[in-house]
Amino acid sequence: MIKNQYLRAALYIRLKRAKRKIAAAMGKGKIELDFPPTSLNLMMADVCNSQCIMCGHDYLTCGSGEMLTLERMNTLCDHLDMKRVVDITYGGGGEPFLNPEMPDIARFIRGKYPVVRHMVISNFIDIKEEALRQMLTSGVHFLVSINAATPETFRAVSGRDAFASVMESLKLLVHLRRVMHVPIQILTSFILMRRNIDELIDFVRLAADLGVDGVWLTYVRVYPESQRLRAGRSETIRPEDSLYYDQELSDRMMLAAKEEAYKRGLSIEHTPLFTGFERRPRECVHPWKSLYVNFNGDVYPCPASEILFKPKIDKDQYHSGNLMTQHYSAFWNNAFWQTLRRSNLKGSPTEVPECGCCGNAIYWDGPAVKSSHVLDWSSAERSDLRL
Repeated sequence: MIKNQYLRAALYIRLKRAKRKIAAAMGKGKIELDFPPTSLNLMMADVCNSQCIMCGHDYLTCGSGEMLTLERMNTLCDHLDMKRVVDITYGGGGEPFLNPEMPDIARFIRGKYPVVRHMVISNFIDIKEEALRQMLTSGVHFLVSINAATPETFRAVSGRDAFASVMESLKLLVHLRRVMHVPIQILTSFILMRRNIDELIDFVRLAADLGVDGVWLTYVRVYPESQRLRAGRSETIRPEDSLYYDQELSDRMMLAAKEEAYKRGLSIEHTPLFTGFERRPRECVHPWKSLYVNFNGDVYPCPASEILFKPKIDKDQYHSGNLMTQHYSAFWNNAFWQTLRRSNLKGSPTEVPECGCCGNAIYWDGPAVKSSHVLDWSSAERSDLRL
């Protein structure tokens, strides 16, 4: 107990220090940084066991099957300043639990860098009890993506008839947390779209009945058509599935979900409501803090950039870095990263076209802007910018 309290206090101090430095650098318009990245998102496996209609890539049939191994993880850590890292997420790409070495990687992180907060994002399809026990022993937090409250909707969204087994696995996780006395957080996520919005209240009730700690709600982002195709599956998401086209219903259901969550003692986080949002200057913190690292070490700057930025990184048009072959200091302040930061300073024009296509603009332009929901990447695809 004392050890856990010490680790939480140490993490809190490290987190506050990192936030202070990032805020000060952004406030002063600094694009060349004297501090390292503090947040890592690791793509554990280039393969998946579902075909979610809203995903930006068909990892089930088009994934390479490559994994982030423990040996590679050792190399990544050697190329970072791990004393300054605050959090690590095992997610992005395909399904993390398909990587058989993920529990070993989590144990390695916990043993060598115990102050770091780490979390796994999973669909919880075909989860094994031993893997859960190992992750809990390593103090890993969980975010489970469900996106439905009924088997029928789960099947329509994920392409898998696995709702019942996912529920059983979640019950097992909550049970194991209790009997193992592990102070970790368990959250469930729900990507809001027209085909599941009517189940949102039932989803909150389901989460409460399962005994998880909270729910996380976000609007679906409809990727360009080329990213929506699913081999062997005719059902795909369409622009009209976005709640941009049903804003009143979305706000009404979101507010009702918040009320139900508070009544049930659940925490709830969500993207902005359509009504009452005041537009603000662009303020993306990712270029000052985050590295999204592929299984082969390629570095991307933010969520979904492993898809949006990938063509130019693969063609050596953008030199974002490779953490398997380079120390972070070799690329962290190069032309790519400095231009990226300059593009995301308050009031600055967007020099990097991918930033102009970003769905996260919902946090500064607001949710009532179509391009934050139905993504148009044509300007980025046409650009011949080299950095």
